[in-house]
Order: sequence, then structure tokens, then C-alpha cells
Amino acid sequence: MMWVFGYGSLMWDDWELNYGGLKHIKAILYGYSRAFNKKSVKNWGSPKFAGPTLGLEKEDGEKCIGIAFEFSNNKKDDILAYLKQREGKSFKLEILAIELHDGQRVTAFTPVNVKNNATYLEEKDIKQLTRMVKLAKGANGNCFDYVKNLRDKLIDMGIKDRHVEKLWDSIINGKSS
Repeated sequence: MMWVFGYGSLMWDDWELNYGGLKHIKAILYGYSRAFNKKSVKNWGSPKFAGPTLGLEKEDGEKCIGIAFEFSNNKKDDILAYLKQREGKSFKLEILAIELHDGQRVTAFTPVNVKNNATYLEEKDIKQLTRMVKLAKGANGNCFDYVKNLRDKLIDMGIKDRHVEKLWDSIINGKSS
């Protein structure tokens, strides 16, 4: 069996149905957090006004709650090819340990940002990220809608992420605490 860990749109767009997903379950990736550390210059931004989009950041003591997808090993090559195409060159698929909601520990292919890629967004303070979100618009819409939809989907799944909430609060209320 093989596992894939999703922490953004992989969690809810039903991509796994095309690859015979056997099950999906909430899972925790320890030592990482969601971060707005990828510059979108096409879908949610432009070369002039890049939109900050989701990736992972290694962070001691943190955890990222997401969804783990289980597949038969005979689908592995197709799934990895799809994920590489979907995530692009700004991500690599790392095999990381996760804990499933039922307590079982497995390893899963997980998209993680490549820090030396041109789309990697160096650490920005919340005011800079907020400004970027408000200015960015790309082929899929404006970055404000990206952040709103991301937050809404996480809440629908019972996941409250402090980094997403902090950016959302700054966008809506101008709070940067």
C-alpha cells in the first residue's frame, strides 16, 4: 500500500477517485506547518503581483492536520506522475511519517516546497502577506478568494489552522497579532 498526505486542495477535490483511492482519513504530519510560502504568478497572482499560496514549512513543535489517502501499490507510478505534474517544479514529493486518525503510523508522499525554487516565498511578516493577497489576481481569480476558500474548506473539515486564521484575520480586520 502507498499513502499520500494532503494539506491543501488535495484534501477536497476528489482527485484520488481517478486513481482508485482505497480510503482517506484525517492525519497529522508532525514537525511541519502550513505556510503561505509559494508565490503564485499564474493561478492566484501575476509576475507583477504574486499571490502567496500554500506550502509546508518545517517547524519544530508544530503539526499539520490534513488527509491521508491510501492506494494500491500498482497505482504508484501513475499517482506520482500526476502529483509531480499537479504540484509542479516548486514542490518535491518527500516520504514523511504521519499519524492517522486511528493512531496508526505510516509514511506518505507529501508535497514540500523546494526552497531554492524561484517560486519559494521567503518569510514575510503578516502585513506583507496581507498586502500581497489584496493585490494579487491570476487566471483562477484573486488571491483573496483563494485564502477565503482555503479557510472555508478547512473549517468545513473541522480543521482550524493558526497560520491560515492569522492571515485571514489580518486580511479582514487588519490585525497582525
